[in-house]
Amino acid sequence: MEPFTSPATRDRLRTAWQEYPWVADLVLAVFVGVLGAISRPTLSFTTPEQTAYSIIVFGCSVALIFRRMRPRLTLAVIGVLLVLHLVVVQELTVFAGAVCLIVAYTTQTEMLPPWRWGYVAAIYVGAGMAVLTSPTPTADTDWMIKLVIAAATAALITVAVLAGIVRRHRKARYDEALERTAFLEARQEVERRLAAVEERTRIAREMHDVLGHSLTTIAVQAEGVRYVIRTDPQRTDQVLADIGRLSRTAVDDVRDLISVLATDDDGDAPIRPTHTLRDVGELISDLQYTRAAIRLQVAGDLSSIPDQVGLAGYRIIQESLTNVLKYADGAAVNVRIVVHDAAVKLTVLNTASGESRTARGDSHHGIIGMQERARALGGTLTAGPDPTTGGWSVAATLPWRLS
Repeated sequence: MEPFTSPATRDRLRTAWQEYPWVADLVLAVFVGVLGAISRPTLSFTTPEQTAYSIIVFGCSVALIFRRMRPRLTLAVIGVLLVLHLVVVQELTVFAGAVCLIVAYTTQTEMLPPWRWGYVAAIYVGAGMAVLTSPTPTADTDWMIKLVIAAATAALITVAVLAGIVRRHRKARYDEALERTAFLEARQEVERRLAAVEERTRIAREMHDVLGHSLTTIAVQAEGVRYVIRTDPQRTDQVLADIGRLSRTAVDDVRDLISVLATDDDGDAPIRPTHTLRDVGELISDLQYTRAAIRLQVAGDLSSIPDQVGLAGYRIIQESLTNVLKYADGAAVNVRIVVHDAAVKLTVLNTASGESRTARGDSHHGIIGMQERARALGGTLTAGPDPTTGGWSVAATLPWRLS
């Protein structure tokens, strides 16, 4: 018996029972038919009583197959057949009692109020009438035997009703658990998709900032090499060396980003130290051979800024300077960093340039990326034309929590 009592076997049987309920109803119908066949009177078409009994057994067995699909109609048909059994058969039978209990159980598992309790009341009334009208072996103890049988019948019907209630509650809890599981799985799927979208956005922003600045700086300096060759040939080697260094730096940054994407554990990825606002001076020195005149002003201790905030501030200044090189080449730029107790304020302001270019659609992506970086830290960023200089202004406030 071990294979039939093991948890795995029980789970498989429970799953098959839930997926194919009609099989269980078919088995139940066969059981009721066999029970009717071995009960008295026998199945036969010899006498009118046996003929009626055979029709009752066959009708109840077939009706039980549809007790889940059409419960009200099924129980109504069985009720009519049991009334016919009460009229035709002059004795209580095991078959009628079993069908009565099955019907009582079914009212609680397959029907809704008020039909549920209406059918239960009809079962109690019908069973009582069957007991009261059935003949007894001895006439002098007629009332005693009928009283005991009526009490036992009512108890059995009550047990069947309670079993149906328990089954209904268990099924309701199971369905609720399935619904809750489906809801949680759907929410997790949405969260995974949102995380994937957020990750793609982050990757796109990093690629935009890293490659956009490096390639723009290389392009500007490459264009300036022709001017340097004519005016100051001694500086040509230095400019070309800077272009080579910026190219290698861009390649290393992209390689680091790809390493992060290809590694499940961030700790295993070989990443170089991230940029902070302390590296802004080096960033500006890379642009010394461009036509942009950049001035840096720092107020406060840059080492007190957390690395995450420092990286965001560095990328914002980097993107702002990149936009100046793209769309206002030759403009004067003022970069100001002011460190407070729990926030840093950044300002990048450039003057108008005689060679200003019309901003393309990708410039908006850069501004959106800067705003997303600021919002991720709980800060703000504004960007737009400056009425004083006629150029462009970017102002950001990046806060952090004090430990």
